[in-house]
Amino acid sequence: MRLNAMPFRSALTALFGLVVVTVFADDAKDYVPKLGEFPPPNSGQYFAGELVAVDHVNRRGALRLIGDGDDGRYHAAPSLRFALLPYGALRYHGAPAELRDIPIGTLLHGYFVVAPAGDKSVPPPDKEALKYLPKYTHALTLEDDFSFYQRQGKSWRVVSVDAALGKFKVSSTGPAATDGLKGEKTFEIDASTRVWTGRQIANLQALAPEQIVQLNLTWAPDWKNGQFHCADIWLDQESRDLATEVQRQIHIHHERSRWLAGWVDDVEHQEGGKGIVSVTLFGGMDPMLYDQVKSAKAGVIAASDKTLRTWWQDHDCKHGPVLDYKETPNPPPGSSGLQLRLQINELLEGFRPGRIVRFRPNGWPNVKLPPEERINSLSDL
Repeated sequence: MRLNAMPFRSALTALFGLVVVTVFADDAKDYVPKLGEFPPPNSGQYFAGELVAVDHVNRRGALRLIGDGDDGRYHAAPSLRFALLPYGALRYHGAPAELRDIPIGTLLHGYFVVAPAGDKSVPPPDKEALKYLPKYTHALTLEDDFSFYQRQGKSWRVVSVDAALGKFKVSSTGPAATDGLKGEKTFEIDASTRVWTGRQIANLQALAPEQIVQLNLTWAPDWKNGQFHCADIWLDQESRDLATEVQRQIHIHHERSRWLAGWVDDVEHQEGGKGIVSVTLFGGMDPMLYDQVKSAKAGVIAASDKTLRTWWQDHDCKHGPVLDYKETPNPPPGSSGLQLRLQINELLEGFRPGRIVRFRPNGWPNVKLPPEERINSLSDL
C-alpha cells in the first residue's frame, strides 16, 4: 500500500542495571512508552526473577519474581508476564541476546515500565493476583547475572567452599550498586553446577577461597527466602571471554538473517510515490553490526510490527541507496544513535513516521524466514 503525504541514546547500558517490595512505592517512575519516542534516562522499575516461560517469536515471557519471605506469595503468586518493548534489549553471558538464547530457570535482572496506551499484549492478572504483581509489564532491558554484574564492574570473591554440604559462600566486590545482590551470600552448589576454567569444564574441587568469579544463578528449594543455586561459575577471565564471544557470534548470526530494527523518524515525499525515509536504529546490538551498516552504500527496509516480526520480506520491503548517515552522541536509552536516510522508489504504509522497520545493508543474507517468524496476515498481529 502506498503512503499518502502527511506531516510528522547506546545508553541502554545506563539502564542495564534485590529489593522486590520497594518498587511498589509511590515514587515509581511511571514512564508510558510511545511509538517514535525513546524513554528518558533512568526510566523503569527494577525487578529480578527466574525465567519460567518464553515466547521468543513475540518477544514475550514470564518471570517468577524472587522470594521475599512472604508465605502468600510463595504459595499463590503467579509469575510476572512481560513483553519486550521494540527497543528492549537482552544480554546473556555479556553479549547481546534473544529470548531464545536464555535457558529456562535463569535468574534475570530487568527494568520495566507500564504498557503503552492501548497495548494488550500482556493480559492483566486476575483480581486475587494483583497484590503480588506490579503494573510494570514491559521490559526495557533483561540481563543474566553474568552480564548484570560484569557491566557494573562487580564480581564475587570466594569466601568458602563446602562441596559436601553444597554451600558456596561469596562476597560482592566492586562499586556499590542500588540494585541486585550485594554483601556476603551463600548459594547452593552440587554436581550439576558447571565450573568453567579456561576453555574447559572443571569440577567443584577447582573452587577455592579468594578466587574472583562470576556466577549465573537459578532456582533453589528455599527460593521463598531469596536462596539460589549456582548454575554456572566462571573462574577466570579466559572462561568469561570465551562465554561472551560464543554468545556474541550467536547474536551476530541471528541479526544478519533478521536485520536490524529501528523506527521511522521522518518521510520526505517526492513525486510519483517516491520518498526519502529516515530511520533510527534501536540500540543494544553488537558494534560490528552497526559498523557494517555505516559502510553500506544501499540496503532494504522491511515493514515490521512491535514484536519485530516482518511480513514476508519479499513483499513489504523496498530497496534503495543510502544517502547519508548521522550519529548522535549520548543517545537516549533504546537508541543506537545511528540514523540513516534511504531513497525509496515506492513508499509503503509501513514506512510512516513512528512505524517500526528492519534494515538490511547490502551484503547481508536475504533469506525467507520460517513461517512462525513472519506476519502472514493482519490476523497475526
